[in-house]
Amino acid sequence: MNIYIYENNRALNLSPISLTRPSFDIRCGALTFIERLSILLPDENIHLCIRPELEDVTKETFPGHHVNPNHIKEGIWLLGNVLWGTEDISAIKTQKSTLFFSNNTLIAANLSKEAGQKWIESGGPILNDLKNDYARSDLNTPVVEFLWEAVALTKQQIEKDVQFFMEFSSPDSDAILINRENIFVHKSVIISKGAVIDASKGPVMIANDTIVKPLSYLEGPLYLGEKCIIEPMTQIKGGCSIGPVCRLGGEVNSVIIQGWTNKVHDGHLGDAYLGQWVNLGAGTVNSNLKNNYSDIDVMVNGTKINTGSKHIGCFIGDYVKTAIGTRLNTGTVIGTGSNIAFKGFPPKTIQPFSWCVGEKIRRNKWEAFIETAKIVKNRRSLDLSPAEEKLLLNIFEV
Repeated sequence: MNIYIYENNRALNLSPISLTRPSFDIRCGALTFIERLSILLPDENIHLCIRPELEDVTKETFPGHHVNPNHIKEGIWLLGNVLWGTEDISAIKTQKSTLFFSNNTLIAANLSKEAGQKWIESGGPILNDLKNDYARSDLNTPVVEFLWEAVALTKQQIEKDVQFFMEFSSPDSDAILINRENIFVHKSVIISKGAVIDASKGPVMIANDTIVKPLSYLEGPLYLGEKCIIEPMTQIKGGCSIGPVCRLGGEVNSVIIQGWTNKVHDGHLGDAYLGQWVNLGAGTVNSNLKNNYSDIDVMVNGTKINTGSKHIGCFIGDYVKTAIGTRLNTGTVIGTGSNIAFKGFPPKTIQPFSWCVGEKIRRNKWEAFIETAKIVKNRRSLDLSPAEEKLLLNIFEV
């Protein structure tokens, strides 16, 4: 069957993380949305419908899938930033010529070749929702419209994602293991003596080649991706999902990290979402609760959004760096490629490629940024591809 995984016209509500990747490549629970769909749909013909500026990078990231196809076939369409499960997908497959909604958001459709082709020719899901006289069905499937929703849903989603890690097993370790049967690790994981892993509040899953050093404390629900390093004395509390190749230290609580990021030193990071290739300097801390206990507003694409939550931290895009002692206020959003070495609290909304030093904010220099970005990736034996550089330049120029 043909499966069309698509972004809608609200993908940038997931900025700054969605500036540099499709919304379905964002993490919630132990997996990204598309990783979960790839497991649920292992034998299907998958097509990806995305913003044009992401096309080259997406083709590199997902070489086995068709990106922005022009010729559409009969199949089902799934909104990418949805926490899909087997039951809902099975229902969608069996109900032809039907549109599926969650809280009035179109999240799926079972379309004929003609209907799908007409939608694409009219601009597709990136520009407009599908409107026709098809039957309508409502689903209770969660949609992640904003980054703070991904953070809030991660605890319960990790519980559901355990089913995808059954090849992991309880560790053979001298560490202190609480509720051992709820701890799932790859056989290559090293957990040092003196570490504490507490799975009494939810499962702990640790992927291959990750190292947990002595005297660290890990609390579930928690997912640690492959090749991470957890430094001594680190506290990772429940509700965290950490992507691959991250180094963690200090206190981390209800945090998603996309991957390839360093938060090695002391300092609190809570109720936050970080992208890739982020480096937090020693002593960087964020607030996640206002002194008056009121709900926290976050600026999203120039619009102030009331999150309805009292616990909101920060949202940091790819290639951001903070200096030692940086303090971030509740609801701070830092755009891609920014450098923060600010006196006092920096502004709560920082545009991409900002150079925030002392009390001044100016434009980052493209040549200096791209040179550093290449060094950062080379340190991990990776290269910055022409497609990545093109996308970053597009964001810089906008």
